Amino acid sequence: MSLDNIIAKLASIGADLSTRNAVRMALSLVSEDEDLTDQIYVAIKNKAYKEDFSRVPVEKRAVFIPQCLRNVKECPAEFGKYGWECTKCGKCAIGDIIEYGEKLGYKQFYITPGGSLVKKVLKEKVPRGEIKAALGIACWPELAEANEKLSILKIPLQAVPLLRAGCINTIVDLEQVKEAMRLGLGEEASNVGVSANMSPTPTP
Repeated sequence: MSLDNIIAKLASIGADLSTRNAVRMALSLVSEDEDLTDQIYVAIKNKAYKEDFSRVPVEKRAVFIPQCLRNVKECPAEFGKYGWECTKCGKCAIGDIIEYGEKLGYKQFYITPGGSLVKKVLKEKVPRGEIKAALGIACWPELAEANEKLSILKIPLQAVPLLRAGCINTIVDLEQVKEAMRLGLGEEASNVGVSANMSPTPTP
């Protein structure tokens, strides 16, 4: 059964899906695999915050990229105050993500080794209004945890899961990342020669 079907099944019985624990309990009630908890929770949150994310100007959206996407053997990046500083050397997908995001007008990319640095970035930049939305790439458990924390901060998150998790040389669906980046930017953002500094298309 697909995630959408399972979510529909849970909704049909009026299950509480507001927290990870609630989703886990609901899955056990309908005899579904509790290992799907984080995937379902993230899918629900992505849908719930999609419109809020879409309304935030791209320069106020932060893109959090896990360091495990780096080609660790050949990566020339140096570690700075807010994580690894990509040189767009072409040896991994990170440069492609950043380059595409910059064409859309994104300004904030953070290649982080873990949650502690993400917390530091958020602690410094959310109160100053520099970050008002986030796009996160990570494994399912980390995405679920990020959703819980960002919900408290009232920061809408769009989460993209890794296709292969692990500590090094992971992979992600680039098209899925790009699709999330384009949210709220209109059809013109799908064009290769997209103009920079685009503003979100007003929601009807």
